[in-house]
Amino acid sequence: MSTTARRAALARVRKNLASYTKPRWPKPGERPHATHELLSGAEFDGGSALQDLATYLAPMLDPAWKHKLPKRVMTLLKGLRSDPSLARMRMVEDAAQTVLDDTDAGRAPILAQTVPIVEDIVDRMLVYAAALGCQRAAMRCAVLCARHWRGRPTSFADPVTHGFMLSMLEYLHVADLHLPPVDVRGYIQESRHLQIWQADKDARRLVHLLSLVHEAIDASEPGASAPDDPEDLAAVAEDRAGIVRQAPPVTETRTDDGVLWFNEDGQTYTGADLPQAPGMVVVGNVSHVKKAGKGDNDPLKEAAAIIGARLPLVPPPADLAATRAELLADAPHAVQIVDRLLRPQASREFVGNPPVLIWGPPGGGKTRLARRYGEVMGLNPAVYSMAGASDALTLAGVARGWSTGGFCAPFRDLLRTMIANPLLVMDETDKIGTGRHNGNAADVLVNMLGVETAARYRDPYLQADVDLSRVQWILTANSLDTIPRPLLDRCLVLRLEEPGPEHLRQLATSILAEVRADRGLDELWAPPFDGVEWSALEANWSKGGSLRALRRLVETVLDARDAGPRQ
Repeated sequence: MSTTARRAALARVRKNLASYTKPRWPKPGERPHATHELLSGAEFDGGSALQDLATYLAPMLDPAWKHKLPKRVMTLLKGLRSDPSLARMRMVEDAAQTVLDDTDAGRAPILAQTVPIVEDIVDRMLVYAAALGCQRAAMRCAVLCARHWRGRPTSFADPVTHGFMLSMLEYLHVADLHLPPVDVRGYIQESRHLQIWQADKDARRLVHLLSLVHEAIDASEPGASAPDDPEDLAAVAEDRAGIVRQAPPVTETRTDDGVLWFNEDGQTYTGADLPQAPGMVVVGNVSHVKKAGKGDNDPLKEAAAIIGARLPLVPPPADLAATRAELLADAPHAVQIVDRLLRPQASREFVGNPPVLIWGPPGGGKTRLARRYGEVMGLNPAVYSMAGASDALTLAGVARGWSTGGFCAPFRDLLRTMIANPLLVMDETDKIGTGRHNGNAADVLVNMLGVETAARYRDPYLQADVDLSRVQWILTANSLDTIPRPLLDRCLVLRLEEPGPEHLRQLATSILAEVRADRGLDELWAPPFDGVEWSALEANWSKGGSLRALRRLVETVLDARDAGPRQ
């Protein structure tokens, strides 16, 4: 592309920048996005793959529809509308593909104007299945994105072409996730825009490295004039590909001899001088903060360990499948929630989720699940009981000058853990007091969970801004009725049902290990349950229910062992 054409394309992108950086929703009153638009990252109707499916099928199943589809395809589409599932999507896809194969072979051709509709049905089923986590469908969608991308003019820089590139990488992440697809009942709608933008860093690295390599190749070809200084290769590449300047740092730890690494400035280095792992400064300039008087508490001294320091951001575990297995061993009834928490981590450099609110019946294991998630992910979780909290001081902190002066809760955990993304579990959030004499804890949470306010939270004790934007939050509740609407709006709300009797053995085994640790016993003194003990547990927990009740049963069994031999 010539310099003039490149500048014109760049101007078009800048003029329409919102189309690249914001979600593309279907227009009100119109049909949902076309399949190729969904593949490029456009949003599903209503933000839900299942709602989009219903809207997509409606005209096809209308008796007045002008196109005639094969009878078997129509029958399967009706079944999919009444009972959507991954299995039915696959059946529709296979039936539609068979129709296309038969048409190509001349065995049972359909009308020419019907062929594009059947082709679209095949692709659409893949898009919906990929949204539910099907790895096979995600891989097929990645191929479709690549085909659409290659089929567009190279000079195009429109949002759809850009979306195909990012979406292809995002689908590849899903295909490589090694997590099972979700059941339709456990489907949680997510923004497609946010999903594909998680692959943005990979796309930038790809463009960055390829541009440098191609520049070096072009400069070494016969007749090409190479720069006087070899180090200027990076500068030339940067001038010719402006996006290079925005490439994120490479964070791998490979140290093979002879491997050159590139940072965001186009500079090279070797394995002996690796880039920093993900991290951030949470407390910057404090020069404006007054020093404490003699005999007063000194927040600057207390916070010295993290002021101006770059705290690490904990990366996801290398083996997410093993992490999932470990969490489900403790909470086998929480499959949908565990998968929702883990899926986004596959394409992230550090652990990150929006604030999460887990609600459900008492004793369902909400707090236990949140705590174990933090432990397994390496987030050093802290659990705060909010039941009956009558003021905001525990969370918000107390201004200096008071004898009880202290930092806000997230800041204390930044100091405790020395990481930038610790997990704070707010337990029993629905039972926060309603008084506002010293502020209200729910109001404080609204500020701490807001994107803008969290990044510049003014700690009353330090009297300086603290960046809480990477702090992880999980709230628990038994009901949503008493939780303020602004707080709900800031959270991803997930319901955890009570465990059933089918989960007994996994849960009881996990609880036995906890009780064993609490009592300081090893496995020789507290071996696994035998057949008689399992029968007793199953008889007394036959309908499932509260984990607290199950723990009491486990402790009763252990106490019975200590009481002497069974008769």
